[in-house]
Amino acid sequence: MPFPFRIVQGSSSYVLMTYEFASATRIIHMDPKQKAPAPSWMGWSHGRWEGDTLVVDVTGFNEQMSGQSIHSDALHIIERFTRVDYNTINYEAKVEDPKALTKPYTIQSKIMLRPGTRIREYVCEENNQDPARFEQLLKDGLVTRK
Repeated sequence: MPFPFRIVQGSSSYVLMTYEFASATRIIHMDPKQKAPAPSWMGWSHGRWEGDTLVVDVTGFNEQMSGQSIHSDALHIIERFTRVDYNTINYEAKVEDPKALTKPYTIQSKIMLRPGTRIREYVCEENNQDPARFEQLLKDGLVTRK
């Protein structure tokens, strides 16, 4: 991921993930499994421990869900977070959606601890289409500064 995020185990009833991107937060409910109260961008996450692995069952995504352009209301993701040493978590996600995909697929990656990294304020100004060329666009009169 290009932006940092933090995983915090609150009480035994939840795990909180805070992301720099879009200043998003995600709660992984560790209590008995419940149905998603309403569809949401990051879905409804229910977690459980299998030994040293946090297994997260995610359902209840809305039509604007994060990171997946092809999906239906049947999207189901099972994530696995396994800490292998102080600096490394192995991440795996199995994605299935029988209404939109011909078969499930799995992605794998590593999440690395970066000591000293902190989550900063995420700013995405409305209609900011090309920040790298903003000064030229301003000079050409295509945008205005207020």
